[in-house]
Amino acid sequence: MITTRIAEEKDAPQLVNLFLQLGYSTSAIKLSTLLKDNDVFRKTLVAEAEGKINGVIVFHFLLPIHEDNAWCVISALVVDESARGAGVGERLLAQAEQQAGSMGCSQIELSRSERRERAHQFYQKNGYQEVRKRFVKKLIVE
Repeated sequence: MITTRIAEEKDAPQLVNLFLQLGYSTSAIKLSTLLKDNDVFRKTLVAEAEGKINGVIVFHFLLPIHEDNAWCVISALVVDESARGAGVGERLLAQAEQQAGSMGCSQIELSRSERRERAHQFYQKNGYQEVRKRFVKKLIVE
């Protein structure tokens, strides 16, 4: 049985491995610090079965000055390769959507890699539409 819950500091090592599956490199120390932070504008949920984390979703709440309602932005949704197609992603997405609604968000959005066709199909199946281009400029972090 799959359950979802708020991620905890102790989950950091398993989350590092999940993020690596999509090419996101981060450390357990950094993740543990961020998970301990309790930022009300950032949520991290995990899907777990039999003590193993099978998926994670990270989402953020924005309060645009030019809009009446808040927005929700999903920055990461990763399902373990061994659990894909088992409903883990749908459950995490539904939880994020429910929490976004309770925060008064008028929309939820995300970006994804052009090469991840299965991800495109997954999001479209779950009611998401491609609506615009994104422009990104990498900055040097000192």
